[in-house]
Amino acid sequence: MRRSSSPPWFGGRYQGQVAVVTGASSGLGVQLCRDLARAGATVIGLARRREPLDALAKDLSALSKGSSTMVCDVADTVAQRSALQLIASIHGPIDILINNAAQDPGIRLVDITEGDFRHTFDVNFFAPVAATLEVLPSMLERGRGIVINVSSDGGRLPAPGPGAYPSSKAALSAFSESISYRLGPKGVSTHVVYPAFMGTELGMGALGRGLRKPPGMATRTEETVSHQILREAGGPGLEISVSKLIDAAMLFRNLMPRTYRRLRRNW
Repeated sequence: MRRSSSPPWFGGRYQGQVAVVTGASSGLGVQLCRDLARAGATVIGLARRREPLDALAKDLSALSKGSSTMVCDVADTVAQRSALQLIASIHGPIDILINNAAQDPGIRLVDITEGDFRHTFDVNFFAPVAATLEVLPSMLERGRGIVINVSSDGGRLPAPGPGAYPSSKAALSAFSESISYRLGPKGVSTHVVYPAFMGTELGMGALGRGLRKPPGMATRTEETVSHQILREAGGPGLEISVSKLIDAAMLFRNLMPRTYRRLRRNW
């Protein structure tokens, strides 16, 4: 797919906004940080790995004054809350929170432990919940803000396996929908993202463990996904679903559940 040659300004609506993106050391997180910075936001990217964050920080500061990165393991929710508080003290209230960080234990059902499930939920569910709860008071006080939770199509169409990753993402989707009913009328937009398959570290790791490569209509680049998220963010819709093919699979599952399950066992 041809990459865009011009910055995605998104109508200028991100100009001057303070945005935090977790999972910013690679993949979609890096792309979201760069696109938001190009659009004029002050962007702070959070992740565990310092080296890729340092490289990203140079790019961000060149694109948007004040943008930077911060080392933070979001599984440590106390540290994550402290990071968000520090960001707000330096840059002002956080306008956009993108909970993108995720991890997949990559362990077979016969080998996975309760601890593996707990760590997966710590990163994929409890970290986004804690971050959301941290920024909400300020958003509600101002009557505006955007919370974007990057879920997974596996959370709504789980594949055969141990279930840690898809169940954590299903929980994140349910949390996002539940709070959206309360926050929307108060000016805070909540979105849950179903990004299709991307060739990120996480995605390629799943392929390496035996996941069948999805069809082209269910595969997207990080740039495509980032641009769709930022086009739709702040709008009235809860779900930002990138693949119409997967939307159709959801309909098929609901209309013909037995046939769907029979086919899904082997996919």
